[in-house]
Amino acid sequence: MALLASWAAGGQPQDNRASSEGKTAPAVESARPAVESPTVYRGARYEPSNRRDPFLNPLLFKKKEDVDEEVQRGNPPPGIAGMKINDVELLGFSIGPEGKTAVFKGTDKRVYFLHEGDRMFDGYVKVINLDSVQLIHETKMQSGKVLTQDVTKLLRT
Repeated sequence: MALLASWAAGGQPQDNRASSEGKTAPAVESARPAVESPTVYRGARYEPSNRRDPFLNPLLFKKKEDVDEEVQRGNPPPGIAGMKINDVELLGFSIGPEGKTAVFKGTDKRVYFLHEGDRMFDGYVKVINLDSVQLIHETKMQSGKVLTQDVTKLLRT
């Protein structure tokens, strides 16, 4: 019967009805935590301790300066094709039926006769004039670019 009376009272157990009448609530209900204000996170601080941050992409921090370095050309071939533009000396000119020819002295103390378009280790002959030779110095970069610089060698300096 007591069960029916509590059900008829609104479905509340007698303990809750007693607390609503002004009597003290049992200890079980007082242990319920109070509603806290929501926690505001300001971001977690990462202490690297000589380690990289696992959430950052290392490819985004790649240095751009390393990309444009000069490519090593390897071992030079023998003869004038293996000599650098700055190492050869202009000795003179020759005009013949095949056109103008520039006379160069190489690092091996030999004399070489070059025409327009002939290649050296780091460039080629562009134009042969009556008193000078215009050479093109090429620098190959790792990015694939080829930088060119005009070098003029005068006969009488």
